Amino acid sequence: MNDADDCAADAAVLAQAVGRPVRVQYMRSEGTGWDPKGPPVAFRMRAGLNTGGDVFAWDYESRGFSGRTRNNGTDFAGDTVAGQLIGGYKAKNTDWPQFPAESYGFQNVRKVSHLIDWNRSMKTGLRTAHLRDPDGMATCFASESFMDEMAFAAGADPVEFRLRHLTNPRDIAVVKAAADKAQWQKRAGPKARDGSRYATGRGIAYAPRGGTTVAVVAEVEVDRESGQYRVRRFTCAHDCGFVVNPLNLHGTIEANLIQGMSRAKHEAVRFDATRVQSVDWLTYPIVDMMEVPDSIEIVILNNRPGVRSAGAGEPSTRPVAAAIANALFDALGVRLRRVPLTPESVLAALRA
Repeated sequence: MNDADDCAADAAVLAQAVGRPVRVQYMRSEGTGWDPKGPPVAFRMRAGLNTGGDVFAWDYESRGFSGRTRNNGTDFAGDTVAGQLIGGYKAKNTDWPQFPAESYGFQNVRKVSHLIDWNRSMKTGLRTAHLRDPDGMATCFASESFMDEMAFAAGADPVEFRLRHLTNPRDIAVVKAAADKAQWQKRAGPKARDGSRYATGRGIAYAPRGGTTVAVVAEVEVDRESGQYRVRRFTCAHDCGFVVNPLNLHGTIEANLIQGMSRAKHEAVRFDATRVQSVDWLTYPIVDMMEVPDSIEIVILNNRPGVRSAGAGEPSTRPVAAAIANALFDALGVRLRRVPLTPESVLAALRA
């Protein structure tokens, strides 16, 4: 988030205190340390499968701070650190349940979202606000990782399992398009191991968002000894309705996939009892040029008459983390249920 508003509020408070104009200038580490952070959220999921391998019950439960709450900006004095520390000022509050947006036609569904009072994160270096695609990557990571787990339990191929349960024609189309473009090879469990040090795998995830629907196939190569892995290829099928500028859309999707990969692989805020420790690019790493996939292939579905243009700025970030986690499971046979999916977490899962 942008810390300029906090800086301006600090200047206003100090100027009132001394009765004269003041200049406040943050160092980069101060701005990063006190900026709002993407909210933590945890999920608990259960499901029931019938004898035919179909889902007859799906139980989804989330708990965390709402990613839609944006307690920064200039709309309210309480949106700033200074306003919160002084007290008596309201902050903007836009709580929203943390539910996935999938169109699976399960017979029996229970969805519960427990929102933690947003005030608990205020006045701290860990105050929460929306991160790009608020709640979207987290909820999709949970639901689409769990879809793969259910497919494995049912002895079904992950693509076939999704298609069996999807009800929205546009969602079905993007899953089929991504799988076809990626030349998906059906199998009902992790790829057979050949005893070598390096393993490869592929995973799929899909997500609707605001009138747009996206499916992503990720292909990975993993070093079993170090836990290091590389995303070799992304295949993305994208339906955002009528496309005005295909070239711009391609660039947007590519950027979204890379940013989503960065969040999935590296990005985490670390802190101790007194301060945020992630204050620069060393302590909060992002992907670099050496990690860019060898290939990014995009299929744009633009053949639905009468479907209006929808947003493309964020939807293709949403399924990335789940697609990578599912690819790691296919390669290694171990399930990672927490992001970021770091080499350390991969190695810990292999050892466990």
